[in-house]
Amino acid sequence: MTGIRSSVKRFRDDNEQIEIKKAIRREQCRNNQARYRDRQRAHQRRMNHKVQQLHEEVQGLKLKRQRLRYGEKTKCSPWGIVSDVFRLLETSFQSPWHMTNADEMMKHAEPQQILAVLQKSFLYDVGMGDLNGVTALLEQLRRYSLYFSDPKLHLKRVEEVVPGVVTATAQFNVTVSEFTLRCVFPHLQPNPVDVFTDELRSLRGKLLGQRLQCNCKLTFLMDQHSGRVARLETSVDWMTPLFQLLKNASEVSRVLSEALLTRNCEVGELTHE
Repeated sequence: MTGIRSSVKRFRDDNEQIEIKKAIRREQCRNNQARYRDRQRAHQRRMNHKVQQLHEEVQGLKLKRQRLRYGEKTKCSPWGIVSDVFRLLETSFQSPWHMTNADEMMKHAEPQQILAVLQKSFLYDVGMGDLNGVTALLEQLRRYSLYFSDPKLHLKRVEEVVPGVVTATAQFNVTVSEFTLRCVFPHLQPNPVDVFTDELRSLRGKLLGQRLQCNCKLTFLMDQHSGRVARLETSVDWMTPLFQLLKNASEVSRVLSEALLTRNCEVGELTHE
């Protein structure tokens, strides 16, 4: 009997040892798997970092290429550049591509041709107001074409003020549409809880469908080295035609005070990355 008890005890002890070894082995496996996952995550982070570095290097090389390309001396004279820009504006206002969004726009042949003209005549980081780059200028052209009905630009006079500074005066004619009121003058939208609802509705009625004839001025500041446009300063006189239409200074002020039009003629909601 004593021998049987001893055998049972040894059997139990052996089983306990086996279970302990199994538990230790499982813990080792879990630790090994955790270390493997940590190594995999660290490797993935290193790869992502390298990819990001390569992406930044590629973008830097593209930017350097653009600077070298757009910094080359242009063969166009300042007068030729102004002429090309106005010809481009006059034809672009009538094109259907402006109905697309900014991404879809560049899939059309004509915007690509316009961009090529701008790249030939402007520096890569040409400035207009708070905007920079030919793509930003093209987006503004798209917005003017979209937000106003039947925009037309008529060149009146070109003058070289001093070497490297050329001014162009023109007449910019647009018709105020429902889309104009929504995108350029959203503050005139009637609000049922606004005490000025009747006044806003009256203003909208006076503006809708009206043709505004605005004097405008574009100043081209040329880069001395390349001869390309380094900065474009623009101004549009919205006040005069609005006063002729409304015949009331306070109403003109009400229209322009919160309009999505900057003094640098940037139109629409502006985002700066």
